[in-house]
Amino acid sequence: MKISSENSNAAVMKELGARIKRGRLDMQLSQKELAERAGISARTLSTAENSGDIRLESLVRILRVMGHLENLNLLLPELSLNPEDYRTLGKSRQRVSKHSTQKKSTGWKWGDEE
Repeated sequence: MKISSENSNAAVMKELGARIKRGRLDMQLSQKELAERAGISARTLSTAENSGDIRLESLVRILRVMGHLENLNLLLPELSLNPEDYRTLGKSRQRVSKHSTQKKSTGWKWGDEE
């Protein structure tokens, strides 16, 4: 199954579990062997494969053992700096500030204004 926005969360999780299982079988590992290498319990791996229900740390451990950890870069690419960010380089952002904006005239109305 191709994962897309039309899939439910449960369907996506189940597909991820199935992909973990296929990868494990391709590596010719039992659940116990993969779980031991990943430092997780066999029950955690079994649950992940059957329902996709897995903690992020456990998923990272499994991906590392399977040699797919770098693929997370495709999921969440590293952010590049825009020119404005260079002036604050080295300062970590503590919070998001909301700038007050004035209403701009767009030239159209909802129709209920007078």
